[in-house]
Amino acid sequence: MWKPDPNKLTSPKYLSIATALEHDIQTGRLVEGDRLPPQRELAYQLGVTLGTITRAYAEAERRKLVRGETGRGTYIAKTSSTHSPLSLMPNTEGIQSYDLARNLGMAHLNPDLGSMLRELSEDPLVKSLNEYGPSEGTPQHREIGAHFLFEFYGAPARPNQTLVTCGAQHGIQIALQAMFNRGDAIAVDAMIYPPILSVLPALGLQIVPIDAERDANGHMEAMSADALEDACSKHDIRGVFLIPNAQNPTTHTMTSKERQRLAAVIERHNLTVIEDDPYTPFISQKQESFLELLPESTVLIGSPSKVMSAGLRTGYIHVPNNVKTAFANAIGESTWMASPLNVEIVSRWIMGGELQATLQIKRDLLKRRYHALKAMFPAVTLQGGEEKLFTWMQLPEQQNAELVEQAALLRGVEVLSHRHFQAAPRTDTNALRISLSTIAQDAHFEEAISLLKDSIDQLGSNQTPRPMVG
Repeated sequence: MWKPDPNKLTSPKYLSIATALEHDIQTGRLVEGDRLPPQRELAYQLGVTLGTITRAYAEAERRKLVRGETGRGTYIAKTSSTHSPLSLMPNTEGIQSYDLARNLGMAHLNPDLGSMLRELSEDPLVKSLNEYGPSEGTPQHREIGAHFLFEFYGAPARPNQTLVTCGAQHGIQIALQAMFNRGDAIAVDAMIYPPILSVLPALGLQIVPIDAERDANGHMEAMSADALEDACSKHDIRGVFLIPNAQNPTTHTMTSKERQRLAAVIERHNLTVIEDDPYTPFISQKQESFLELLPESTVLIGSPSKVMSAGLRTGYIHVPNNVKTAFANAIGESTWMASPLNVEIVSRWIMGGELQATLQIKRDLLKRRYHALKAMFPAVTLQGGEEKLFTWMQLPEQQNAELVEQAALLRGVEVLSHRHFQAAPRTDTNALRISLSTIAQDAHFEEAISLLKDSIDQLGSNQTPRPMVG
Protein backbone atom coordinates (compact mmCIF):
# COMPACT_ATOMS: atom_id res chain seq x y z
CA MET A 1 0.00 0.00 0.00
CA TRP A 2 1.15 3.51 -0.82
CA LYS A 3 2.53 5.70 1.94
CA PRO A 4 4.42 9.00 1.56
CA ASP A 5 7.50 9.72 3.67
CA PRO A 6 6.11 11.48 6.77
CA ASN A 7 9.45 13.28 7.26
CA LYS A 8 8.99 15.03 3.91
CA LEU A 9 5.52 16.39 4.57
CA THR A 10 5.23 20.15 4.87
CA SER A 11 2.40 22.44 5.92
CA PRO A 12 -0.43 22.38 4.99
CA LYS A 13 -0.09 18.62 5.16
CA TYR A 14 -3.12 17.75 3.05
CA LEU A 15 -1.59 19.59 0.07
CA SER A 16 1.79 18.02 0.74
CA ILE A 17 0.24 14.53 0.72
CA ALA A 18 -1.61 15.24 -2.54
CA THR A 19 1.60 16.55 -4.13
CA ALA A 20 3.55 13.49 -2.97
CA LEU A 21 0.87 11.31 -4.55
CA GLU A 22 1.10 13.26 -7.81
CA HIS A 23 4.90 12.92 -7.86
CA ASP A 24 4.71 9.14 -7.38
CA ILE A 25 2.29 8.93 -10.30
CA GLN A 26 4.64 11.00 -12.49
CA THR A 27 7.63 8.82 -11.66
CA GLY A 28 5.75 5.56 -12.25
CA ARG A 29 5.67 4.39 -8.64
CA LEU A 30 1.87 4.44 -8.87
CA VAL A 31 -0.04 3.53 -12.01
CA GLU A 32 -3.66 3.50 -13.11
CA GLY A 33 -5.74 1.08 -11.04
CA ASP A 34 -3.50 1.00 -7.96
CA ARG A 35 -5.55 1.12 -4.76
CA LEU A 36 -4.74 3.69 -2.10
CA PRO A 37 -4.88 2.78 1.60
CA PRO A 38 -8.11 3.45 3.50
CA GLN A 39 -8.19 6.99 4.85
CA ARG A 40 -8.28 5.99 8.53
CA GLU A 41 -5.33 3.60 8.08
CA LEU A 42 -3.19 6.19 6.28
CA ALA A 43 -4.02 8.82 8.93
CA TYR A 44 -2.77 6.43 11.62
CA GLN A 45 0.43 5.60 9.71
CA LEU A 46 1.27 9.27 9.12
CA GLY A 47 0.21 10.50 12.55
CA VAL A 48 -2.29 13.00 11.20
CA THR A 49 -6.02 13.50 11.61
CA LEU A 50 -8.59 11.68 9.52
CA GLY A 51 -9.77 15.09 8.28
CA THR A 52 -6.31 15.79 6.84
CA ILE A 53 -6.40 12.59 4.79
CA THR A 54 -9.98 13.28 3.66
CA ARG A 55 -8.90 16.71 2.39
CA ALA A 56 -5.79 15.21 0.75
CA TYR A 57 -7.85 12.62 -1.14
CA ALA A 58 -10.37 15.30 -2.14
CA GLU A 59 -7.52 17.47 -3.46
CA ALA A 60 -6.11 14.50 -5.39
CA GLU A 61 -9.55 13.91 -6.91
CA ARG A 62 -9.78 17.61 -7.84
CA ARG A 63 -6.44 17.22 -9.66
CA LYS A 64 -7.95 14.18 -11.44
CA LEU A 65 -5.30 11.89 -9.94
CA VAL A 66 -7.67 9.44 -8.25
CA ARG A 67 -11.20 8.15 -8.48
CA GLY A 68 -13.39 6.95 -5.62
CA GLU A 69 -15.51 3.82 -5.98
CA THR A 70 -18.34 3.44 -3.48
CA GLY A 71 -17.73 0.49 -1.19
CA ARG A 72 -14.39 -0.37 -2.80
CA GLY A 73 -12.01 2.48 -2.02
CA THR A 74 -9.87 5.04 -3.85
CA TYR A 75 -7.87 4.16 -6.96
CA ILE A 76 -5.32 5.87 -9.20
CA ALA A 77 -7.08 7.33 -12.23
CA LYS A 78 -5.73 7.58 -15.76
CA THR A 79 -2.26 9.12 -15.44
CA SER A 80 -1.45 10.14 -19.01
CA SER A 81 -3.06 13.58 -18.76
CA THR A 82 -1.62 14.70 -15.41
CA HIS A 83 0.47 17.37 -17.12
CA SER A 84 -1.45 17.76 -20.35
CA PRO A 85 -1.41 21.35 -21.64
CA LEU A 86 -5.21 21.28 -21.71
CA SER A 87 -5.52 20.24 -18.06
CA LEU A 88 -3.19 22.75 -16.44
CA MET A 89 -5.99 24.75 -14.90
CA PRO A 90 -8.23 23.93 -11.95
CA ASN A 91 -11.72 22.70 -12.63
CA THR A 92 -13.79 25.77 -13.52
CA GLU A 93 -16.98 24.12 -14.67
CA GLY A 94 -19.87 26.45 -14.11
CA ILE A 95 -17.66 29.40 -13.16
CA GLN A 96 -17.24 32.53 -15.29
CA SER A 97 -13.53 33.12 -14.97
CA TYR A 98 -10.56 35.22 -16.04
CA ASP A 99 -7.68 33.16 -17.43
CA LEU A 100 -4.29 34.04 -15.97
CA ALA A 101 -3.32 30.37 -16.20
CA ARG A 102 -2.91 29.42 -19.84
CA ASN A 103 -0.29 30.98 -22.06
CA LEU A 104 -2.11 31.47 -25.37
CA GLY A 105 0.00 34.17 -26.98
CA MET A 106 -2.60 36.94 -27.52
CA ALA A 107 -4.25 35.02 -30.36
CA HIS A 108 -6.80 37.80 -30.87
CA LEU A 109 -3.98 39.91 -32.36
CA ASN A 110 -2.90 37.32 -34.94
CA PRO A 111 -2.86 38.23 -38.67
CA ASP A 112 -6.06 38.04 -40.71
CA LEU A 113 -6.41 34.38 -41.68
CA GLY A 114 -9.45 35.02 -43.88
CA SER A 115 -7.51 37.47 -46.02
CA MET A 116 -4.67 34.98 -46.49
CA LEU A 117 -7.07 32.17 -47.41
CA ARG A 118 -8.64 34.39 -50.06
CA GLU A 119 -5.20 35.22 -51.42
CA LEU A 120 -4.30 31.53 -51.60
CA SER A 121 -7.58 30.62 -53.28
CA GLU A 122 -6.59 32.79 -56.25
CA ASP A 123 -3.11 31.25 -56.58
CA PRO A 124 -2.95 28.54 -59.29
CA LEU A 125 -0.33 26.66 -57.22
CA VAL A 126 -2.71 26.14 -54.32
CA LYS A 127 -3.63 22.62 -55.51
CA SER A 128 -0.08 21.46 -54.82
CA LEU A 129 -0.62 22.23 -51.15
CA ASN A 130 -3.19 19.44 -50.95
CA GLU A 131 -0.73 16.68 -51.86
CA TYR A 132 1.70 14.49 -49.96
CA GLY A 133 5.15 16.00 -49.60
CA PRO A 134 8.49 15.18 -47.96
CA SER A 135 8.24 14.40 -44.24
CA GLU A 136 10.89 17.02 -43.50
CA GLY A 137 9.06 19.72 -45.50
CA THR A 138 9.57 21.12 -49.00
CA PRO A 139 12.94 22.76 -49.80
CA GLN A 140 11.27 26.18 -50.02
CA HIS A 141 9.53 25.83 -46.65
CA ARG A 142 12.77 24.62 -45.04
CA GLU A 143 14.65 27.58 -46.45
CA ILE A 144 12.07 29.96 -44.98
CA GLY A 145 12.29 28.07 -41.68
CA ALA A 146 16.07 28.59 -41.60
CA HIS A 147 15.52 32.27 -42.40
CA PHE A 148 13.04 32.52 -39.51
CA LEU A 149 15.53 30.93 -37.07
CA PHE A 150 18.28 33.28 -38.22
CA GLU A 151 16.18 36.46 -38.35
CA PHE A 152 14.21 36.02 -35.12
CA TYR A 153 16.55 33.79 -33.08
CA GLY A 154 19.97 34.92 -34.26
CA ALA A 155 20.79 31.25 -34.80
CA PRO A 156 23.17 30.10 -37.57
CA ALA A 157 20.53 27.86 -39.14
CA ARG A 158 21.12 26.02 -42.41
CA PRO A 159 18.20 25.05 -44.68
CA ASN A 160 19.52 21.50 -45.21
CA GLN A 161 19.48 20.93 -41.43
CA THR A 162 16.12 22.62 -40.82
CA LEU A 163 12.99 20.44 -40.78
CA VAL A 164 9.34 21.44 -40.54
CA THR A 165 7.21 20.13 -37.66
CA CYS A 166 3.62 20.45 -36.48
CA GLY A 167 4.55 23.09 -33.90
CA ALA A 168 7.17 23.19 -31.17
CA GLN A 169 5.47 20.53 -29.02
CA HIS A 170 5.72 18.08 -31.92
CA GLY A 171 9.35 19.12 -32.35
CA ILE A 172 10.10 18.29 -28.71
CA GLN A 173 8.60 14.81 -29.04
CA ILE A 174 10.45 14.16 -32.30
CA ALA A 175 13.75 15.27 -30.76
CA LEU A 176 13.33 13.03 -27.73
CA GLN A 177 12.37 10.04 -29.90
CA ALA A 178 15.20 10.52 -32.38
CA MET A 179 18.03 11.29 -29.97
CA PHE A 180 17.42 9.04 -26.97
CA ASN A 181 16.63 5.45 -26.04
CA ARG A 182 14.26 4.12 -23.38
CA GLY A 183 15.90 4.28 -19.98
CA ASP A 184 18.08 7.30 -20.81
CA ALA A 185 18.19 10.03 -18.17
CA ILE A 186 17.42 13.63 -19.17
CA ALA A 187 18.33 16.65 -17.04
CA VAL A 188 15.61 19.30 -16.71
CA ASP A 189 15.10 22.46 -14.69
CA ALA A 190 13.60 21.96 -11.23
CA MET A 191 10.68 24.11 -12.43
CA ILE A 192 9.82 23.20 -16.00
CA TYR A 193 7.24 23.38 -18.80
CA PRO A 194 4.57 20.91 -17.55
CA PRO A 195 4.15 18.65 -20.64
CA ILE A 196 7.81 17.62 -20.27
CA LEU A 197 6.83 15.92 -17.02
CA SER A 198 4.49 13.60 -18.93
CA VAL A 199 6.28 13.32 -22.30
CA LEU A 200 9.56 12.04 -20.85
CA PRO A 201 8.04 9.18 -18.80
CA ALA A 202 5.73 8.28 -21.70
CA LEU A 203 8.83 7.74 -23.86
CA GLY A 204 10.53 5.70 -21.13
CA LEU A 205 13.00 8.48 -20.30
CA GLN A 206 14.04 9.32 -16.74
CA ILE A 207 13.66 12.83 -15.34
CA VAL A 208 16.62 14.25 -13.40
CA PRO A 209 15.66 17.66 -11.90
CA ILE A 210 18.54 20.14 -11.62
CA ASP A 211 18.43 23.05 -9.18
CA ALA A 212 18.67 26.64 -10.39
CA GLU A 213 21.00 29.37 -9.27
CA ARG A 214 19.37 32.12 -7.18
CA ASP A 215 19.88 35.88 -7.16
CA ALA A 216 19.96 38.15 -4.10
CA ASN A 217 16.16 38.28 -4.02
CA GLY A 218 15.81 34.51 -4.19
CA HIS A 219 14.65 34.59 -7.83
CA MET A 220 15.46 31.51 -9.85
CA GLU A 221 18.12 31.99 -12.52
CA ALA A 222 19.68 29.50 -14.93
CA MET A 223 20.13 25.80 -14.31
CA SER A 224 23.15 25.50 -12.03
CA ALA A 225 26.23 24.28 -13.92
CA ASP A 226 27.63 22.90 -10.64
CA ALA A 227 24.40 21.02 -9.92
CA LEU A 228 24.41 19.59 -13.46
CA GLU A 229 28.03 18.51 -13.01
CA ASP A 230 27.12 16.80 -9.74
CA ALA A 231 24.11 15.07 -11.31
CA CYS A 232 26.26 13.76 -14.17
CA SER A 233 28.53 12.12 -11.60
CA LYS A 234 25.56 10.34 -10.01
CA HIS A 235 23.36 9.51 -13.03
CA ASP A 236 23.98 8.30 -16.55
CA ILE A 237 22.61 11.51 -18.05
CA ARG A 238 22.44 11.54 -21.86
CA GLY A 239 20.72 14.84 -22.55
CA VAL A 240 19.56 18.15 -21.13
CA PHE A 241 16.33 20.01 -21.91
CA LEU A 242 16.72 23.79 -21.74
CA ILE A 243 14.57 26.86 -22.33
CA PRO A 244 17.36 29.48 -22.37
CA ASN A 245 15.15 32.48 -23.18
CA ALA A 246 12.15 33.44 -21.02
CA GLN A 247 12.27 30.09 -19.25
CA ASN A 248 8.85 28.62 -18.52
CA PRO A 249 7.78 29.28 -15.77
CA THR A 250 10.50 31.46 -14.17
CA THR A 251 10.90 33.85 -17.18
CA HIS A 252 14.69 33.89 -16.71
CA THR A 253 16.81 34.52 -19.81
CA MET A 254 20.27 33.07 -19.46
CA THR A 255 23.24 35.42 -19.54
CA SER A 256 26.19 34.68 -21.82
CA LYS A 257 28.22 33.59 -18.79
CA GLU A 258 25.49 31.17 -17.66
CA ARG A 259 25.31 29.65 -21.15
CA GLN A 260 29.06 29.20 -21.38
CA ARG A 261 29.28 27.55 -17.96
CA LEU A 262 26.52 25.09 -18.85
CA ALA A 263 28.02 24.49 -22.29
CA ALA A 264 31.33 23.49 -20.69
CA VAL A 265 29.62 20.85 -18.53
CA ILE A 266 27.51 19.63 -21.45
CA GLU A 267 30.56 19.27 -23.69
CA ARG A 268 32.62 17.57 -20.98
CA HIS A 269 29.95 14.90 -20.48
CA ASN A 270 29.00 14.60 -24.18
CA LEU A 271 25.34 15.47 -23.59
CA THR A 272 22.74 16.25 -26.25
CA VAL A 273 21.01 19.63 -25.84
CA ILE A 274 17.32 20.03 -26.62
CA GLU A 275 17.05 23.82 -26.91
CA ASP A 276 13.38 24.80 -26.78
CA ASP A 277 12.87 28.47 -27.66
CA PRO A 278 9.19 29.36 -28.17
CA TYR A 279 9.54 32.88 -26.72
CA THR A 280 12.80 34.08 -28.29
CA PRO A 281 11.16 36.17 -31.08
CA PHE A 282 9.69 38.47 -28.40
CA ILE A 283 13.09 39.27 -26.91
CA SER A 284 14.81 42.24 -28.56
CA GLN A 285 18.34 41.61 -27.29
CA LYS A 286 19.36 38.15 -28.48
CA GLN A 287 21.94 36.03 -26.67
CA GLU A 288 24.04 33.38 -28.36
CA SER A 289 22.12 30.12 -28.72
CA PHE A 290 23.39 26.71 -27.67
CA LEU A 291 23.31 25.92 -31.39
CA GLU A 292 26.13 28.46 -31.72
CA LEU A 293 28.01 27.17 -28.68
CA LEU A 294 27.58 23.43 -29.35
CA PRO A 295 26.51 23.02 -33.00
CA GLU A 296 27.18 19.29 -33.23
CA SER A 297 25.20 18.34 -30.14
CA THR A 298 22.28 20.79 -30.13
CA VAL A 299 18.75 20.40 -31.45
CA LEU A 300 17.12 23.85 -31.71
CA ILE A 301 13.33 24.04 -31.69
CA GLY A 302 11.61 27.24 -32.80
CA SER A 303 8.08 28.23 -33.73
CA PRO A 304 6.08 31.32 -34.73
CA SER A 305 3.01 29.94 -32.92
CA LYS A 306 3.07 32.36 -29.98
CA VAL A 307 3.80 35.28 -32.30
CA MET A 308 1.08 34.78 -34.91
CA SER A 309 -0.09 31.25 -35.74
CA ALA A 310 -0.95 28.93 -32.85
CA GLY A 311 -3.79 27.30 -34.76
CA LEU A 312 -1.66 26.52 -37.82
CA ARG A 313 0.68 24.24 -35.82
CA THR A 314 3.91 25.01 -37.64
CA GLY A 315 7.38 24.80 -36.14
CA TYR A 316 11.00 24.33 -37.18
CA ILE A 317 13.68 22.08 -35.80
CA HIS A 318 17.39 22.45 -36.60
CA VAL A 319 19.30 19.21 -36.13
CA PRO A 320 22.89 17.95 -36.32
CA ASN A 321 23.76 16.90 -39.86
CA ASN A 322 24.38 13.25 -39.00
CA VAL A 323 20.85 12.66 -37.63
CA LYS A 324 18.73 14.35 -40.32
CA THR A 325 17.41 11.05 -41.62
CA ALA A 326 16.42 9.86 -38.15
CA PHE A 327 14.45 13.06 -37.60
CA ALA A 328 12.75 12.88 -41.00
CA ASN A 329 11.76 9.29 -40.24
CA ALA A 330 10.42 10.27 -36.81
CA ILE A 331 8.27 13.00 -38.38
CA GLY A 332 6.99 10.59 -41.02
CA GLU A 333 6.15 7.93 -38.45
CA SER A 334 4.28 10.38 -36.21
CA THR A 335 2.26 12.45 -38.68
CA TRP A 336 3.80 11.91 -42.16
CA MET A 337 4.37 15.66 -42.57
CA ALA A 338 3.27 19.07 -41.37
CA SER A 339 0.32 20.38 -43.38
CA PRO A 340 1.75 22.06 -46.53
CA LEU A 341 -1.21 24.46 -46.57
CA ASN A 342 -0.57 25.60 -42.99
CA VAL A 343 3.17 25.90 -43.56
CA GLU A 344 2.58 27.95 -46.72
CA ILE A 345 0.40 30.42 -44.83
CA VAL A 346 3.01 30.78 -42.10
CA SER A 347 5.76 31.15 -44.74
CA ARG A 348 3.93 33.98 -46.49
CA TRP A 349 3.39 35.78 -43.19
CA ILE A 350 7.07 35.43 -42.33
CA MET A 351 8.30 36.72 -45.68
CA GLY A 352 5.50 39.28 -46.17
CA GLY A 353 6.15 41.19 -42.94
CA GLU A 354 3.02 40.14 -41.03
CA LEU A 355 5.11 38.33 -38.43
CA GLN A 356 7.22 41.40 -37.65
CA ALA A 357 4.18 43.69 -37.52
CA THR A 358 2.24 41.33 -35.24
CA LEU A 359 5.26 40.89 -33.00
CA GLN A 360 5.47 44.62 -32.37
CA ILE A 361 1.77 44.89 -31.55
CA LYS A 362 2.08 42.05 -29.04
CA ARG A 363 5.22 43.52 -27.48
CA ASP A 364 3.31 46.76 -26.87
CA LEU A 365 0.51 44.86 -25.12
CA LEU A 366 2.94 42.89 -22.96
CA LYS A 367 4.67 46.10 -21.91
CA ARG A 368 1.37 47.65 -20.78
CA ARG A 369 0.39 44.55 -18.82
CA TYR A 370 3.73 44.10 -17.13
CA HIS A 371 3.59 47.71 -15.90
CA ALA A 372 0.03 47.09 -14.66
CA LEU A 373 1.35 44.13 -12.65
CA LYS A 374 4.19 46.22 -11.23
CA ALA A 375 1.68 48.85 -10.13
CA MET A 376 -0.39 46.16 -8.37
CA PHE A 377 2.31 44.03 -6.69
CA PRO A 378 5.69 44.74 -5.04
CA ALA A 379 8.38 44.72 -7.75
CA VAL A 380 10.68 42.56 -5.62
CA THR A 381 8.18 39.68 -5.83
CA LEU A 382 7.99 39.74 -9.64
CA GLN A 383 10.28 37.94 -12.03
CA GLY A 384 9.53 38.88 -15.62
CA GLY A 385 9.84 41.80 -18.01
CA GLU A 386 8.22 43.91 -20.69
CA GLU A 387 8.77 41.27 -23.40
CA LYS A 388 7.70 38.20 -21.41
CA LEU A 389 4.36 36.45 -21.97
CA PHE A 390 4.01 35.58 -18.28
CA THR A 391 5.39 36.62 -14.90
CA TRP A 392 6.66 34.47 -12.03
CA MET A 393 5.61 35.89 -8.67
CA GLN A 394 7.16 34.79 -5.40
CA LEU A 395 4.91 34.65 -2.35
CA PRO A 396 5.82 34.74 1.34
CA GLU A 397 5.58 31.45 3.22
CA GLN A 398 2.33 32.34 5.01
CA GLN A 399 0.60 32.81 1.63
CA ASN A 400 0.80 29.27 0.24
CA ALA A 401 0.67 29.43 -3.56
CA GLU A 402 -1.54 26.36 -3.86
CA LEU A 403 -4.07 27.87 -1.47
CA VAL A 404 -3.90 31.16 -3.37
CA GLU A 405 -4.66 29.24 -6.58
CA GLN A 406 -7.79 27.81 -4.98
CA ALA A 407 -8.83 31.11 -3.38
CA ALA A 408 -8.43 32.93 -6.70
CA LEU A 409 -10.58 30.36 -8.44
CA LEU A 410 -13.39 31.12 -6.00
CA ARG A 411 -13.13 34.74 -7.16
CA GLY A 412 -13.29 33.66 -10.80
CA VAL A 413 -9.57 33.86 -11.61
CA GLU A 414 -7.53 30.94 -12.95
CA VAL A 415 -3.83 31.02 -12.12
CA LEU A 416 -1.13 28.35 -11.71
CA SER A 417 0.96 27.65 -8.63
CA HIS A 418 4.48 26.25 -8.73
CA ARG A 419 3.10 22.74 -8.22
CA HIS A 420 2.17 22.43 -11.90
CA PHE A 421 5.80 22.98 -12.94
CA GLN A 422 7.56 21.05 -10.17
CA ALA A 423 9.92 18.32 -11.40
CA ALA A 424 11.29 17.29 -8.00
CA PRO A 425 9.23 15.74 -5.18
CA ARG A 426 10.12 18.58 -2.79
CA THR A 427 10.72 22.28 -3.31
CA ASP A 428 11.15 25.44 -1.29
CA THR A 429 9.60 27.45 -4.12
CA ASN A 430 6.32 29.20 -3.36
CA ALA A 431 5.22 31.05 -6.46
CA LEU A 432 2.54 31.71 -9.08
CA ARG A 433 2.84 31.94 -12.84
CA ILE A 434 0.65 34.77 -14.12
CA SER A 435 -0.13 34.80 -17.83
CA LEU A 436 -0.18 38.19 -19.54
CA SER A 437 -1.11 36.76 -22.92
CA THR A 438 -4.56 35.16 -22.80
CA ILE A 439 -7.14 37.72 -21.65
CA ALA A 440 -8.00 39.86 -24.68
CA GLN A 441 -9.01 43.19 -23.12
CA ASP A 442 -6.71 45.29 -20.93
CA ALA A 443 -9.60 46.26 -18.64
CA HIS A 444 -10.42 42.60 -17.99
CA PHE A 445 -6.75 41.84 -17.36
CA GLU A 446 -6.53 44.63 -14.78
CA GLU A 447 -9.70 43.37 -13.09
CA ALA A 448 -8.25 39.85 -13.01
CA ILE A 449 -5.00 40.89 -11.32
CA SER A 450 -6.97 43.00 -8.84
CA LEU A 451 -9.04 39.93 -7.90
CA LEU A 452 -5.82 37.92 -7.65
CA LYS A 453 -4.38 40.51 -5.26
CA ASP A 454 -7.54 40.25 -3.13
CA SER A 455 -7.04 36.47 -3.00
CA ILE A 456 -3.41 36.82 -1.92
CA ASP A 457 -4.24 39.45 0.70
CA GLN A 458 -7.04 37.25 1.98
CA LEU A 459 -4.60 34.40 2.62
CA GLY A 460 -2.26 36.80 4.35
CA SER A 461 -5.00 37.78 6.80
CA ASN A 462 -5.94 34.12 7.43
CA GLN A 463 -9.52 34.61 6.30
CA THR A 464 -11.49 31.70 4.96
CA PRO A 465 -11.98 31.82 1.16
CA ARG A 466 -15.59 32.09 0.05
CA PRO A 467 -17.21 32.25 -3.38
CA MET A 468 -18.03 35.66 -4.83
CA VAL A 469 -21.74 36.17 -5.34
CA GLY A 470 -23.98 38.81 -6.80
